[in-house]
Parts: sequence; C-alpha cells; structure tokens
Amino acid sequence: MIETAVVSRLHQLSDIIGSLKNAQQYEPVFHLIIDRIKRLYRCQTCAIILIDPKTEYLRIENSSGLSFTFCKSFRTMMTTGEIGKLLWTGDPILISDSRIEKERTREVQLEKPFGSCVALQISINQRARGYLYVDSVDVGHFTQEDVPVLQMFADIAGLALHKYRLQEKVKRLERVDPVTGLGTYALFIEKVNESYNRAKTFEESFALVIFDIDNFKYIVNTFGPDTGNDLLKEIADVLRSRMRGVDIACRYGIDEFVLLLFKTGLDDAVKFADGLRIFIDENIFTEKKIDSAISVGISVYPVNGSDIDEVILTAKHALFEAQRAGRNTVMYYRSAWYQGEPVAVSAKTKNL
Repeated sequence: MIETAVVSRLHQLSDIIGSLKNAQQYEPVFHLIIDRIKRLYRCQTCAIILIDPKTEYLRIENSSGLSFTFCKSFRTMMTTGEIGKLLWTGDPILISDSRIEKERTREVQLEKPFGSCVALQISINQRARGYLYVDSVDVGHFTQEDVPVLQMFADIAGLALHKYRLQEKVKRLERVDPVTGLGTYALFIEKVNESYNRAKTFEESFALVIFDIDNFKYIVNTFGPDTGNDLLKEIADVLRSRMRGVDIACRYGIDEFVLLLFKTGLDDAVKFADGLRIFIDENIFTEKKIDSAISVGISVYPVNGSDIDEVILTAKHALFEAQRAGRNTVMYYRSAWYQGEPVAVSAKTKNL
C-alpha cells in the first residue's frame, strides 16, 4: 500500500500536470502550484520569483502570504549572496532554524520573519529563471526530506514557463546574436554537444570559459543602452582576435559570454582566460573611454565532469566564486566543483 501522505502529494502533482497540459499561459499553473503547496505544507508564505530577462531584476510573479504592497515594491537585483548562489548553481537553500542561521535568514527572508524555509531554483536547460520560496513560522517545519518534493513543484513551474515562451522559439534559435555578431546560446548548446560526443569518442578534452562584464549595469545606467551595446560589440571583437578559428564564442546572457575551446586542457584554458582578463583590464573601450573588467569561470572535460551538465555547472560555480572574490578574477576547479575548493588565478580588483 502507498502511504496516505504519498498519495496526497501525487494528487497535488496530478492536478498541476493536468493544468500544464492544457493551459496556454503559465499563470494558471503557477496559481495551482502555490495553492497546492499551501495545502500540502500549511506554510506561512509561498512565492514564485522570476528573473526579468530584460533587466535581470527579480520580481514576485505569484504568491500567497505576501501583501500587495510588498509584491509591487519588490525589485531585487541578482546578487552574489545566498539567492545569487542559488540562481547560479542550483544548490537548494534549507534553513531549518532561523534562530541559528541568522545571516542566511536575513538574506533569504521576504516580508515576514520565519522559523524555517526552503528556496529552490526554477530552471530551464541549465539556465535559472527564478526560484520557488516557501517558509513557515515553525522551527523545523521543513527538513531535507521536503527538498526533492518542493523541487518537483519548482521544476513544473519551469516547464510551464518554458511552454509559454515557446512562442519566442524562432528568435531564440537564431544562430547569430544581433548585437555582437557572435553565436547565440542555442548555437552554444549545439556545439558543446557536438564537442562532447567527439571528445568522448576520441578521448579528447575541451574547455568552457564563461565570463561576465563586472560593471555592465553601471555602464548602462550611466551612459545608456547604446553605449552598453557598443561595449558588447568591442568585447566580441576582442574575442574574435584572440580565439582560434575552430573555437566558438557565444553570448550567454545580457552581459555574459561563453567560449568553447576545442582540444584544450586545463592549463591552456587557464592561460587563455587570464590573458583575456588582463587584456580587457588594461584597455579602454568605446568612445566613452570605458574602463572595464571581467570575472571568469573555467571548466574542462573530462577533468571537471563526466557529462555536459557537470562541466557547465562547474564553470558556473567557478564564475560565481570569481564574482564573490572581488571580480576581475579567474577561477577554476581541479576536479568537479563539489570535490574541492576553487583556485584563483588573479585576485586583482579595480574600483568599478
């Protein structure tokens, strides 16, 4: 016999999946997710918080237990704190006793104090779209056993959002980014799969270099979006001039780039990445004479993982650590990210 609690959870999920099959919008699915979590866990607060793809600010898309005023005024930047780490790496946040973990509680809490909480990444194809937040007034209300169940709700939210955004498929599948002239994320996924299959067959290596522009938001806010685009174009030109013809450079996000370096080991990848960091650090860009810098994360197959997901995730962890270390830094791991500490190539930091 299946336990009553398990049956209850399956019924909750069944309702949501039925809505997911038939709904053309993601809002009804989000509403059901919030409602079912509230019923299942009798929590104080439940919220689905998404990343605005245009601004990269976080916004509360659907919630229960939060005031309208709080939701309307909530506009938080992605940071390198607990929520930033969750969004970059996908590591769940579980606080069983807020009295013990006061600093983490301060970073995670929304409108109301809580006794325990869980926050889980909402993602599509290894790209964070936001997070699911649930809290309770009771200490110990959430335990490690609740994390995989709540992660299922978060994954369904990601699927609902992905289904809705399929109408943008043609735009996303363009192989050339209109601003930089580099490849798109879709092209990167295609090429990294090809590289992985070849590397696995012929026992080769390849490297991923992911970086973002440290002061990009400041540049856009100060000089305007046109100057921001000019900077992106010039960074793209730098990549073209420094990369081999066989390598691939793609735009990964608003101010993020990912490079695929074929037949490249860890030492050569680190040397290339730090050379790129130094070049950008020592030069100025656009007619506004902009002084910029980059934070870089590196991973290499098979040193940092046995499959594509592990290699990408290790590079993202390394980039997160580079940002947290003070930016203008290259970081990498000597094995999978969860098996050791990150290594910094340079910790030189500008006052950006």
